[in-house]
Amino acid sequence: MAFKPNYRFERAQRDRPKAPKGDDPAWQAEAAKTARLRALRLPKEAADKETASRDAAAAQARRSEPRRRVRGPQASTPSELK
Repeated sequence: MAFKPNYRFERAQRDRPKAPKGDDPAWQAEAAKTARLRALRLPKEAADKETASRDAAAAQARRSEPRRRVRGPQASTPSELK
């Protein structure tokens, strides 16, 4: 059996867009935008995580406090019903 080249694969390789180069202005602009967004996002995520852990710790502290027992309504005595 003879080797048959895979024409679809060859065409796909030929038609596939090339990876952008580092000296491409559009690539550099996209990289700068990504870096700016990441610089904004990372501190916000850290602050959100800190807030969430503080809230969880406060909730845990509230749950671990001894609960106050409130007296229920007093049972009525037959003399009070009259």
